[in-house]
Amino acid sequence: MQTPKKKILIADAEIEFLQALKSSKKAEKFSLEVATTGSDCLKKMESFKPDLLIVDFMLPEIHGIELLKTAKNNQSLRKTGVILTSYHPMIQNYQIALKLGANYFIEKPITQTAFFELIEQFFAGTLNSIPFPPRKKPVQPYSPSQMPKSHNPSYLKLWGTRGSNPVAGAEYVRFGGNTPCLEIRNGEDLVIIDAGSGVRALGQILPDHPGKEMHILLSHTHWDHLLGFPFFYPIYQSNREIHIWSPVGFEKSTKELFADMLAHAYFPVSLDDIQSSIFFHDLRDGQSLSFGSIQISTHYAFHPGPTLCFKISIKNKTIGYVTDNEFLMGNHLPPKQSEKKESLFTPYAGLLSFLSGCDLLIHEAQYRDEEYLDRVGWGHSSLSNASVLLKKTGIKKWVVTHHDPRHTDEYLLQKQQEHISTMEELKHECLVQFAYDGMMISVD
Repeated sequence: MQTPKKKILIADAEIEFLQALKSSKKAEKFSLEVATTGSDCLKKMESFKPDLLIVDFMLPEIHGIELLKTAKNNQSLRKTGVILTSYHPMIQNYQIALKLGANYFIEKPITQTAFFELIEQFFAGTLNSIPFPPRKKPVQPYSPSQMPKSHNPSYLKLWGTRGSNPVAGAEYVRFGGNTPCLEIRNGEDLVIIDAGSGVRALGQILPDHPGKEMHILLSHTHWDHLLGFPFFYPIYQSNREIHIWSPVGFEKSTKELFADMLAHAYFPVSLDDIQSSIFFHDLRDGQSLSFGSIQISTHYAFHPGPTLCFKISIKNKTIGYVTDNEFLMGNHLPPKQSEKKESLFTPYAGLLSFLSGCDLLIHEAQYRDEEYLDRVGWGHSSLSNASVLLKKTGIKKWVVTHHDPRHTDEYLLQKQQEHISTMEELKHECLVQFAYDGMMISVD
């Protein structure tokens, strides 16, 4: 008795390719069906019940991956082999295809001879998935720009000063729209705090930075403080060690969060694909760290989830850096009344002690007083409450950061004047500046 021919369904939008296959003498030993759209393929999968499905990754109407998933989840097709084809052999497509159960991944174009040889190997049981062909150069999603490098050996630079989410447009030119990122530099010693969208621009000037290690400290893991990380150029340098320090989370570890963020569904490069070596470290309240000549200590901030603020010691200067902190939560008293009500400050005694003595404080004041009325518990300070913090700590220089994404340049200029007036009302002599993207603070 004659052995039944093996049934093959080939789904591809290239009609000439399909006609050439069907007319080939090599096709005569198989029962061959073709489909040119995803919908047509889906119908023929059910009616034809192929032994082997060969489907193009970018098939019109229904994606090849969806058809692969359908085949693997259909009880009547559980023995059907699936081969994916594509003109675009991206490693992410290759990996997801094999992960979902594909038997092979063909890079197009392919000759008829090679095509039918692969089919023969499949039915002979000798077709094995091959490693994705290595690239000649490491994967780099962008190239560093030729930005001038700073010659100032000791400084802090704010690469992102916007809170919650990045903004762009003509109304945000003066203060910028990137989310938090602070560069701390003393000679060749470098520390980065937060990896908001501002860290992308910082990464553009760091490819030639000497030393193997780079350290990124995260105040917390909300999106606005880490969304720039996938675009930070040094993580694509194979000679780098990137150390990420983060507060201990309530739900997932920082490594798990970064793996989720860099899943192929969201970004073309996974955490495992990154060329540099990534190390994750817990960062706790009261911890002190030294990075060469830069010392950093931590204290809890008042913000949803585990959140830290920082005190930076560099060249006999001490700078506080606090982007997310709801000081005097729920307080709506005028600043002069708040200042005199000592009971308000009991929960904040540790924070006040931690920040007292700073030469400069970079601290948020995201909301005007009237905005704060319906934003209590959101984790950000009102203008008045933050001003009282400066008075209580005795700090004489204040850089206001973490601007609300709704606040345009014009709005922030008006708000800056309110800050100055409030400090005068409190009779606290304090230089108030508003942070902007690219702002440099010398510590020489």
